[in-house]
Amino acid sequence: MNRGRVKEEGCMTNRSLLYIHDHLDKAIELKPQDPMSYYLLGRWCYAVAQLSWIERKVAATLFGEPPSATVQDALKNFLKVEEISPKYSKLNFVFLAKCYRDLGQKGQARKMCDAATSIQTISKEDEEAQKELDSLLSALGVN
Repeated sequence: MNRGRVKEEGCMTNRSLLYIHDHLDKAIELKPQDPMSYYLLGRWCYAVAQLSWIERKVAATLFGEPPSATVQDALKNFLKVEEISPKYSKLNFVFLAKCYRDLGQKGQARKMCDAATSIQTISKEDEEAQKELDSLLSALGVN
């Protein structure tokens, strides 16, 4: 594995994080009933919330103020997806479960895992979601 390439891609990801939020806000403004925009904003919020202290410091040094978001922000967007389009995707339920887990709400996390399990795996995205779901269920102590 080429670690330099991974670091380069990671830096590009941090740079992208700084700009994508504005584009997602604009997409939601233009088409407020599009669940994909809320899903992507939820993913953005979750990714930003997961940045380590050092990643935030590097982003601040390179680009000024680093992006800011919380797991609660991510949860709000993933819930909006379900409000607009129930059972939107297996992966949305996986991220709902991750948010609830991170917020210490294991019961809710398990409910979201159950909801994800109820969605048939038919696409490559669903296969990836299922792998994440299996790992999440194991971490939650569900076999």
